[in-house]
Amino acid sequence: MKLVIAEKPMLARDIARAICGKEVSETARLPISGNGYTVTACAGHLLKFSAPDDVREDWGQPWTTEVLPIYLDQWPKVPDSGKENLINEIKYLLDQADSVIHAGDPDDEGQLIVDELLEYLNYKGSVERVFVNDNIEKNIVKAFQSLVPNETCIGAGKAAQARSLADFVFGINESRLATLKCHRKVSVGRVQTPTLGLIVNRDRAIENHIKNKYYETEADIFIEEIGNVIFKFKPSSQLLGEDKVLLSDEIPKVLRTDLPGRQLGITTIEKEEKVAPPLPFNLTKLISYMSKKYKYTAAQVQNTTQALRDKYKAITYNRTDCQYLKEEHFTEAPQVLHQALLNLGRSLDLDFSIKSKAFNDKNVTAHHGIIPQEMKLDISQMSRMELNVYREIVLRYAMQFMKPETSIVSISTIVIDQGILEYKVSRITDPGWRNGNSEKGIWIPEGAYKGAVISVAIITKETAPPKPYTEGTLISDMASIAKYVEDKEIKAILKKKDDGKKGENGGIGTTATRSTIIEILKKRGFIEEEKGVIHATSLGKEFFDLLPDEIKKADTTAKWWLLQQQVANGEADVTAIQENVIDVFCIHKDSAYVEADLRQKATVIGKCPLCGGAIVDIDNSKLQAYKCEEKSCDFILWKKQFGSKLNVADMGRLLLEGKTGIMNFKSKSGKAYRARLKFKTDKKSLELDFINNKSRGKSNRELGSPLKKQWL
Repeated sequence: MKLVIAEKPMLARDIARAICGKEVSETARLPISGNGYTVTACAGHLLKFSAPDDVREDWGQPWTTEVLPIYLDQWPKVPDSGKENLINEIKYLLDQADSVIHAGDPDDEGQLIVDELLEYLNYKGSVERVFVNDNIEKNIVKAFQSLVPNETCIGAGKAAQARSLADFVFGINESRLATLKCHRKVSVGRVQTPTLGLIVNRDRAIENHIKNKYYETEADIFIEEIGNVIFKFKPSSQLLGEDKVLLSDEIPKVLRTDLPGRQLGITTIEKEEKVAPPLPFNLTKLISYMSKKYKYTAAQVQNTTQALRDKYKAITYNRTDCQYLKEEHFTEAPQVLHQALLNLGRSLDLDFSIKSKAFNDKNVTAHHGIIPQEMKLDISQMSRMELNVYREIVLRYAMQFMKPETSIVSISTIVIDQGILEYKVSRITDPGWRNGNSEKGIWIPEGAYKGAVISVAIITKETAPPKPYTEGTLISDMASIAKYVEDKEIKAILKKKDDGKKGENGGIGTTATRSTIIEILKKRGFIEEEKGVIHATSLGKEFFDLLPDEIKKADTTAKWWLLQQQVANGEADVTAIQENVIDVFCIHKDSAYVEADLRQKATVIGKCPLCGGAIVDIDNSKLQAYKCEEKSCDFILWKKQFGSKLNVADMGRLLLEGKTGIMNFKSKSGKAYRARLKFKTDKKSLELDFINNKSRGKSNRELGSPLKKQWL
């Protein structure tokens, strides 16, 4: 019997459906056997690193700097919580198997998930590797016809293991050191900290932006048989400032004085321009697009693609960093897109003889771009977000079989001493994939002309600060952080890391982890999002400034990548990156976070009704209350009152007016009622102020009940 071990149960059922020769339901219990195969699955990582305090007692609570750095040459792994039975089941199957087929996801993390389990269970038999990129049965069958020896792939798993161990040790030591010295529980991560740096630096670039005036010049020129045309002045490069604009009005004033009334020679050329459709999405591009168009968060888009892949089998592998496709996709496209457009109720004029640059085997590594699968779907079962994401993936793939947008462009130029005057207009001759309209403007045919300058206008503008991040633009910059790196060597390493990855250009993190990093930064209180825009909090800025230089930048990822390559190639042990982590940690262990204090400052809510002092919001694991800051005053109100939470807004109103707004409560029997809270005469405790609970024509919003939102 050949035992197939998939990364997830959903994929295992798809594999069983393809190779075991039997009907398999979406909820069929694993393992599934047939045709000489038995198919089972992990549930992501089944193992985790042992907690430090399980390895050594003095590595547990209370934390101390004396035991740092914490590391082991061979850090033990143990079953993850709740996964012990699954490990035992797979062990039993391994004992019965003649050989194993490793069906982890086609990336280094998928390689590690199965490899580490086989090592933990001490399996010594034959192992082959299969790469399954989508859930379509015929494609799975095809993948099983191209098995390779697993020993040719284990380098990727070892590299993932080295990175995983380093991240674990990095997090333990750096987070404990920062927590102890800053007097506040904080976390430090290899990808987390430079991502925070991107946001902090962008916020400061906006805050510190100094508006500079710059000048543009336009000349109204009359051309016989053409009419009046507005030419724009393009200065010589040596006249431009850092922002590639003209910062002085000296030259524009000269032009305004000298040009009017002059006859100037004009040269016009015509040329054809074609704009090809954009490539299919990878996860980074999809997140960026959906963020801009629909204001979805990175986590929402990533989770939605996972549902489209696992729940509906609607799309191919979703965590890809590649935008290119295989030649076989070109052959299968007519059937795939026919079904996908049928699912959407759409009809498009596609030309399947067109072969876009997306179809290129050389640019496809372990993954390819995200495209729909040939699967009949009932889209009425999808949520609005699932439908929107699916639709955009289908339409982006369909664009590969549409003509490019073709335009004829007329470019007229006048050479003057300070640069050129230029007029440019285009006519769309074939809208192609864009289905756009021709640009408006006066057309000047190719040739030589004379023009009389009627007038010259100077337009004063101001330089604008960079735009704040959205989740989409932040994800894009995480994928190309090298452009912000000043160190030429580090920049080169980051770019080399992504060689061959079309869509990545010197990035940090992976397509699968970037949205998680953003959510961690939110959870830690380092960043916040409002109306789709991300900013660093005051805590995030203060903490980033305290971080040692050697761990706060993208340099760490660059240096680790070089070591990972050595591990993958068998030139270094899996502990190589961990050793680098410890060396760097020891450099700043004693010097970092000197006199730092990030202890949470209490929020002032209002004046104490007893002494007039400040009432502050206390919210921690030990105390949740509103308390007077004056040591001599004993005023304190617990946040939980009569079974309901007294929030900050209601507390502020209570201190100001002596009573809250209308709040919702439940009796001990579970019956809902509404009332206000008000001070008793002693001003130390509260009582209920009941109201008439009948609506008497008032809206639900006035009575404090949320209005139910419906999607139509």
